[in-house]
Amino acid sequence: MYKLKYRRQARNYLARLPLKTKTVIVNKLNEIAIDPEDPSHDIDVLKGREGFRLRVGQYRILYIRQDDQLVIEVVKVRSRGDIYKR
Repeated sequence: MYKLKYRRQARNYLARLPLKTKTVIVNKLNEIAIDPEDPSHDIDVLKGREGFRLRVGQYRILYIRQDDQLVIEVVKVRSRGDIYKR
């Protein structure tokens, strides 16, 4: 099982979301931490940057998986239209 770490930006955005939405996202991340290779998760490898993209409803979660340390670092959580803006 992987350990979840959240960057400040991701943690702050999650804190502002409605409780129901936040719960769905956190539960999905917990599922990823248990089995990041499960094909039922809607995950894509990012192009042009390091990491992965997880789709949860209208939200996108960008994360980096560090297999050597068994850590998943949640980099960014945003709505679909805002996630890829730098």
